[in-house]
Amino acid sequence: MVDALRDLGYRVSRPEGTFYLFVHSPDPDDETFVRALADRGVLVMPGTLFETPGFFRISLTASEDMLERSLPVFSAAIEQARGELPL
Repeated sequence: MVDALRDLGYRVSRPEGTFYLFVHSPDPDDETFVRALADRGVLVMPGTLFETPGFFRISLTASEDMLERSLPVFSAAIEQARGELPL
């Protein structure tokens, strides 16, 4: 998942022994970005809940199929945040 997100343009560090990823939000307002993902059916947690504004958290306890199906959504969301796609 780390490599796939990086390929899409996300800034994410490889976790060390955790079941989640903290990803830098392409929108400075991580809550707005998380809502955009949720509108497309991908549920993640905003970093502000963990005192890390500007990031969002992805649970890696989801099935591999669920994670793979989320990649097109992450792609569209980062393009929208960059202004490459209309809202």
